[in-house]
Amino acid sequence: MRCSGARADGMRLVLGVVVLWVCLLPAAAAATEIRQADSVWQGEDRLLVRLYLDMELPEVLLEALENGIGIHFLSEVRLEYRRGLFGERPVAQASRRARLEYYALSRHYVITDGASRRVDLAPTLGDALEILARRLGRIALEVDPEELRPGAQHQFAARVQLDHGALPLPLQWETRLRGAYVTQPGWYRWSLD
Repeated sequence: MRCSGARADGMRLVLGVVVLWVCLLPAAAAATEIRQADSVWQGEDRLLVRLYLDMELPEVLLEALENGIGIHFLSEVRLEYRRGLFGERPVAQASRRARLEYYALSRHYVITDGASRRVDLAPTLGDALEILARRLGRIALEVDPEELRPGAQHQFAARVQLDHGALPLPLQWETRLRGAYVTQPGWYRWSLD
């Protein structure tokens, strides 16, 4: 009898810890969402992919910015074709990086493009997020026309992520554990017209 009573107490304790953990864990709300996407040919072998992003920053990242920590973002785009049951095969892929910083003395946000090192200043966080969304949302893909298979269903896949590895280690854990920055689950997909 004691064995079953102790077992029941142990089960209640484990269940109580799990319920407490779930209650304390904040709900993860999408901080970056791809609303819409399209592409434009710029010559025979270059596609400009345009992602229209809605971006927000959770409290933990706002505090990091105010304390002088730069936040890095990465956007990725792939052009692929479906191979039936075997999934997708990439035809071309590209990525773009950008960094967001806040300078308290000048009260300006600074957005730095990872590739061109172009720097933009913004007086408010809203302006900074708009510029950041434009930087991350314009990606050029170099496409070999011979890779495009006639009759195959070609599609794009895109995602935007926070670069957790560029954050200081304690902040990496805090953003991951608190679900502080998430993007829409999986890749956003649309077809090549």
